[in-house]
Amino acid sequence: MQTPSPSKLKQRKRRTRMKVALWIIAVCCVVVLAIVANRLMRQGVVELAMRTPTWTCTNIQIVAGVELSRDSIFTLSGCELNRPMASYATKAIEERLLLSPWIQSAEIVRRPPNRLDIRIVERKGMAIVRDGADLAVSEDLVLLPAEGKPWKNSLPWLSVNLPFARQAGPMSERDPLFPVAKEFAHVKQIAPELADNIAEIYRVDGNWGAVTMNPVLSVTIAANIANENWLALDKLMRETSFQDRLDSNAVVDLRLPGFVTLQLPAPQAEETQQL
Repeated sequence: MQTPSPSKLKQRKRRTRMKVALWIIAVCCVVVLAIVANRLMRQGVVELAMRTPTWTCTNIQIVAGVELSRDSIFTLSGCELNRPMASYATKAIEERLLLSPWIQSAEIVRRPPNRLDIRIVERKGMAIVRDGADLAVSEDLVLLPAEGKPWKNSLPWLSVNLPFARQAGPMSERDPLFPVAKEFAHVKQIAPELADNIAEIYRVDGNWGAVTMNPVLSVTIAANIANENWLALDKLMRETSFQDRLDSNAVVDLRLPGFVTLQLPAPQAEETQQL
C-alpha cells in the first residue's frame, strides 16, 4: 500500500480541521437563530396581545402581604377584570400602587393572552409613634396606619416632646421625630438583637435616651452616637458579668465616643469601660 506523501497528509489534516470548524460555526448559528426566533416569537405574542381587542384579561394574579386585601389592591391599582389587555399600562398601575404607604415595591407583568400578575412587597412597622396618632414607622421611614393592628403592642416607642402634624406617608425631615426614627432604623441594621430589646428611644428637650427591657436599663445617648458605642452595649448586654452589676437605678451613658459608662447608685462606684 502506497504511503501518502507528507504534503497530502497536511492537506487532509487541514481539510479535517476546516470541516470541524464549519460544523462548530453551523451549530453556533443554529443556537443563535433559535434564541433570536424564540425572543421574536414571544415579543410577537405580546405585541399581538396588546393589539388584539378581543384578548381580554380574565385572570389577575395578586401576590402580597397580610396588610392589604385583594379588594383593596384592586381599588388602589384601578384594575378590573374583562378589560382589553392593551388597557393595562403597567407603569401607571405601579405608580398608583406606590401611592399607598403600605406598598414598598410593586411589579406588574402582562401575561398574554389573558393574565395580569401583580406582585407587592409590603412595609412593616418597626416602632410606634408615641403621640396618640396610632401611627407606626417603617425601616425606610414611612408612617403607617397602626389603628387596630394586633402587632402594634409588641413594637417599641419613638418619642419627642415637640408637637408635629403627622399623617400616613413618608416622614418629613422637619418632623422632630425624624432623627429619632432614623437612629432606631440604624440600630436595627447594625445591632438587630439590641434593637429588639429596646422599649423606647426618645428625645426630650434636646436630651436623647433609650430604655431597654431585659434587663430594664436607662441609656443616655447622643444625637451623633457612634456605631461602636451601640455595638459595645449590644455585646455587654449579653454578658452575665455585666448584668450582675446592674440594678433598677443603673444608667448606661453612651455619649462619650469610645466608652461605655455604667453609672451605679451609691455605695457602688461609677465604672467606665473603654471600647
